[in-house]
Amino acid sequence: MHLSAGFKNRREKTAAAIGLNVLAMAVLVLIMRPSFETNDDIVFAEFGSGLRGVKTPHLIFQNYFLGIIYRILYEITGRLPWYTIVQYAVLLAAFSAVTYVLINRLEGYSGLYLSVVLLCVFGYECYIHIQFTKTAGIAAAAAVFLLFHVITSEKFCIWEFLVGILLGIFGFMYREDQFFASSALMVGIGVYFLLTLKKYFPEKTGKRLGICVGSFGLLLLAVFAADRADAFMYRSPQWQEYQEFNRMRSRLLDYGFPDYDTNRTLYKELGISEEALQLYKTWNFNDPEKFTAEVMEKLVEQKPERNVSGSQMLHFIKRFPGDAGKLTAAYVALLIFILWLIFGKKNAAGIVSLLTEIFILAGVYFYLYFQGRYMVNRVDVGLWFSVCLTMLWIFGESLRSRRGIADSAGVILCIIGILASQSFWHTDYRIATTEIPKARISQRAVLETIGTDKDHVYLAKSGTVSEIVCYGPFDRMPENLLDNLYWFGGWECRTLGFIKEMKEHGIVNPYKDMIGNENVYLIDDNIDLTVEYIRQNYDAHAEAVFVRTLGNVDLYQIK
Repeated sequence: MHLSAGFKNRREKTAAAIGLNVLAMAVLVLIMRPSFETNDDIVFAEFGSGLRGVKTPHLIFQNYFLGIIYRILYEITGRLPWYTIVQYAVLLAAFSAVTYVLINRLEGYSGLYLSVVLLCVFGYECYIHIQFTKTAGIAAAAAVFLLFHVITSEKFCIWEFLVGILLGIFGFMYREDQFFASSALMVGIGVYFLLTLKKYFPEKTGKRLGICVGSFGLLLLAVFAADRADAFMYRSPQWQEYQEFNRMRSRLLDYGFPDYDTNRTLYKELGISEEALQLYKTWNFNDPEKFTAEVMEKLVEQKPERNVSGSQMLHFIKRFPGDAGKLTAAYVALLIFILWLIFGKKNAAGIVSLLTEIFILAGVYFYLYFQGRYMVNRVDVGLWFSVCLTMLWIFGESLRSRRGIADSAGVILCIIGILASQSFWHTDYRIATTEIPKARISQRAVLETIGTDKDHVYLAKSGTVSEIVCYGPFDRMPENLLDNLYWFGGWECRTLGFIKEMKEHGIVNPYKDMIGNENVYLIDDNIDLTVEYIRQNYDAHAEAVFVRTLGNVDLYQIK
C-alpha cells in the first residue's frame, strides 16, 4: 500500500479529508448567506416540519424513506432545521470522500489542494445555494469515485465500500434522474480501469473485474430496492391518480402549453379561455373541475411530437461549446485539462478515456437539449462535478509521478481558485446581503399575521407571498403556523395531504369555494383576471371586494 506524503495511515488520511471539508463548509457558511435555490426544497422542509399543517414523508421527487428520516428528526426536535442539516451531512460526506480518494490517489498534498479548488466552485454551489438535485449529483459522483478507489486499492476496505454504497443510495433517494446522469458521466473512469487492468493487476485481472462488477451490481441492486420500496408507498389509487396528474402537469408547466391561436378550437372544446390559460401558465392551475388530468392529457397530445433531426444535432453542436463556456464549473474541468497538458503523460488509455468522457458529456447534454431541460444550473453542477472527478482520476497517475511539481502547482492553484471565486462569491457575502434578512423579517411578519388569524382561510395566487422569502435554510419553521394558507399552484397543491387539509377548511375547489365565503380571504396581484375567470366558469355576477392591505399584499373577498 502506498503512503501519501505527510499521512502515515488511513486514519490520518480520513481525518485530513474530513477536517479540510468541515473547515471549508464552516468558512463558506460563515462568510456567505445560504439560501434555497428553488421553491422545491422549502416545500420538502415544510413536509418535515409541518409549517403548513401537512406532515408527510411522501415527497414525490425525493424517496419516501428520505422523508421518513426527516419526519423522525423533526419529531425529536422541531427546533432544528433538519432538512438542511441532513443535506449538509450528505454533502460533507461526499466531498470528504472525494478528498480522501484524491489524497490516496495523488500521494501528496496535491489531493488537498485540488479539493480546495473543487470546493471553491462545487462547495459554494451546494452549501450556499442548496438544491436537492445538486446534492444528488454530488453524492452519486462521489459514490462512484470512492467505489473505484476501493476496487483498485491493494487491500479491500469494507468501510470505504459501505460508505460508497451509502452515498450512492442517498444520491439516488435525493433525485434518481440526476443519480443516473452523474453516474453515467463517471464511465470514463470505468474505461480507464478496463484499459489499464492488465498493467496494474497482471495476476489478478479476473478478481479485480469481479470486484468491480460485484460492487456496482450491489449498488444498482440497492437503488433498485429503494426505488421499488418507494413505489410501494404510492400504490394506492389516490396516489396513482396524483402521479398521473403530476406527470401531465410537468409536461405542460415545465415544457410549455400548445399555442392558443393555433389550437383555439381544442381550447374552446376543453372550456379553456385565454384568461384561463394565462392563469394556468402562471402556476395558478388549482381548479380540480376544469384543469383535470384528462384535460391536460389532451393538451399534451396536441403538442407536436419531437423527433431527433440532423439539423437539430448540428444546431446543438454549434451551440454547446459557447453555452458550456458560460458555466463556472466548466472552467474547473478546463483547469484540470491544462494541468494534464503541462504535467501529464499522454498515454493511449488516458486519451481514449478522455474522448469517451467528452462523447458521453455531449450525449447527456444533447438529451437535455432535446428534452427542454438544457443548461439548468441545478443539473449542470452535478454533471460537471462528475466530469472533473473523471478527469482527475485519468490524470492522477501523471500528477502522482511528478509529486513535487504537482504540490507546488497546487498551492498556486489554491490561491488562484480562491481569488477567482470572488467574482461570484461576492454577491452572497453576508455584508452584501443585509437586505435579505430585512425582507425576510417583513415578509415573515405578513405570514405570521396570516398564520395567527385562524378564523380565516387565505388563498394566495402564485408569487404573491412565498415562504422562500421568509425562511432561509437554517431558520426554524413553526409547526402548523400556515395551516390556513393555500396556494393556487405548486406541484404539492393536489397531494393527498393538502387536499385533506383544504377539505377540513371547506375548500375543495379554491376558485369556486371562495365565492360568497366570508371566511376566505384572497391574496391577489391581478384581481381583474381572477374575477374574469370566476365569471366565465362559476358565477357570472361575481365581484371582488377589497378588504385591506397586509404588508405588501392586497386582500380581497369574492362576493
